[in-house]
Amino acid sequence: MSERQPRFDADLYTDAAIVDPYPLYRAIRELGPAVWLTAHQAWAVGRFSDVRAALRADDILVSGRGVALNDLVNSSVLRVSLTTDGDVHRRLRTALMKPMMPSALGEVRIEIQKLAEELVTRLVERPSFDGIADFAQQLPLAVVSRLVGLPESGRQRMREWAAATFDALGVMNERAQRAVPLVLELAAYTSSLARNQLDPRGWAALLFAAVDEGRLEAEDISGILFDYIAPSLDTTILGTGHLLFQLGRHPEQWDLVRRDPSWIPRAIQEALRLESPIRAFSRFAAQDYDAGGTVIPAGDRVLILYGSANRDERRYPDPDRFDVTRDAKDHVAFGHGVHRCAGSYLAELEMESLLRAMAARVARIEIGEPETAMNNILRGYRGFEVSFRGQEPGVGSQGR
Repeated sequence: MSERQPRFDADLYTDAAIVDPYPLYRAIRELGPAVWLTAHQAWAVGRFSDVRAALRADDILVSGRGVALNDLVNSSVLRVSLTTDGDVHRRLRTALMKPMMPSALGEVRIEIQKLAEELVTRLVERPSFDGIADFAQQLPLAVVSRLVGLPESGRQRMREWAAATFDALGVMNERAQRAVPLVLELAAYTSSLARNQLDPRGWAALLFAAVDEGRLEAEDISGILFDYIAPSLDTTILGTGHLLFQLGRHPEQWDLVRRDPSWIPRAIQEALRLESPIRAFSRFAAQDYDAGGTVIPAGDRVLILYGSANRDERRYPDPDRFDVTRDAKDHVAFGHGVHRCAGSYLAELEMESLLRAMAARVARIEIGEPETAMNNILRGYRGFEVSFRGQEPGVGSQGR
């Protein structure tokens, strides 16, 4: 292992690295396109172009050997979209994405906008509220539980299970050790769900119909249900929290958006770029891989740093600045290539609905100091205080 160069000695999973990872990411980018992490015995890829290239090389940097940085989880991977390759991945992903495609969400869009407007109307009347518990998590929880069609028992544990799933995908530190039993609970729950427990109109019920029609295998169902619960919630919730926090921290940016809501899509992409909800996943090098001139030997593990790529000065001028006029739609916060987040369109639809509701009702967003959520993989806040100050009539309706 000693010949692997360049080398970087920092642990990316300490509390300090979770609270502020960006100086570490910058150091990794400056060292080269691929850097050997001595603390983790894995390579890190952190530059924008190299991250996108690595994510496209899914036949060499594979996911089927696990995407964690610990052998326990990687040796017992569930058959889910995130940890499969090739034909199995395509079959799972096709079934997973079918109800979340733009063409399938037409009626849902109306319901989501209605829920967003009701939420913002309630919050404007309150002197203050929590930006995560009272705002960011409300729509994703309502939408996922309603659309997937799970029984009430599952809905109550979804966030706890989701956060644990991400914790288990880092190194096997104390956070990951605490998470493993909860991940096993989720796996047992999704495996135990019977057809008659589900809302017949929900996405989960559609999976059983796909088995009847021969488009899925029966053993695929629990993995896809796992995908609907674990990856879909916290990424959307934390991304929404980042969006709200940044607009509150930068009132001049919120003024741009509320006076001209056609900036909303760019505001969403910029918030996702600046604070990627997913810090990193790993891949396994099934063959030698050339990362920008640095050869990663077959058999090594590679950590793909989404949060670093999205702040790469080689791609984004002044990358630490939040700018809603920036065109950041090529960010990798939702991944890239065949493993790009299957629920990204739904997540963006929820965030867009919230901002449209806010643009009509909220003149100012006042925020307090955030508390970081300590998670091996997720980047976001446990909570922060927010106050919405009412909108003057007639503002927030024109277009650009």
